[in-house]
Amino acid sequence: MNAKSLPGSGTLLMVGIVLVLFGALMLVSPVAFIGAVVKLVALVLIATGLAQIIQGFRGGKSTHTAVSTVLGLIVAGVGVLVALNPETGSAFLTTLLMIFFLVHGIYQFSSAVRYRSIRGWAWLFLSGLVSLVFVYLLWKQWPLSGAWAIGVLVGLELLFTGLALIILSGGARKARSTGDFDTIKL
Repeated sequence: MNAKSLPGSGTLLMVGIVLVLFGALMLVSPVAFIGAVVKLVALVLIATGLAQIIQGFRGGKSTHTAVSTVLGLIVAGVGVLVALNPETGSAFLTTLLMIFFLVHGIYQFSSAVRYRSIRGWAWLFLSGLVSLVFVYLLWKQWPLSGAWAIGVLVGLELLFTGLALIILSGGARKARSTGDFDTIKL
């Protein structure tokens, strides 16, 4: 690893602070947050479905138009169902959240390995482990995990990831200033 491949320490610090703040807010009121998230997910699904339908008609080929239109209708339909039935939306969001935590945890593991020469990399690794524990906890409670569980777990995820990025920013700043990239430091 060299200085050019290091992330900017200022960016890491800023993103880390924002994530910690959002995580703390979510932990204060997890149920209120999840209601807003379900509504936002419904709007995003409806908009995505409509955009898919429009793109399908611009595709030119009849096969592309048909497939794109059907997929757009399905996505928009799911968005309408989520908007009309927030409980279903919460279960849908829980499923998406499990997928997110799984992918995010794996990504954090790979990032930790990539930045293992920077002090603080183990915190990023730990944050990935926490993500995978959250997948397990959500899976064990499925389908009973309510809005509070989603809000608390997302809040904790943001908090841990933010703290890991803040610690990693200090290590990146130090590594960039000293040029010390070859050793593994916890």
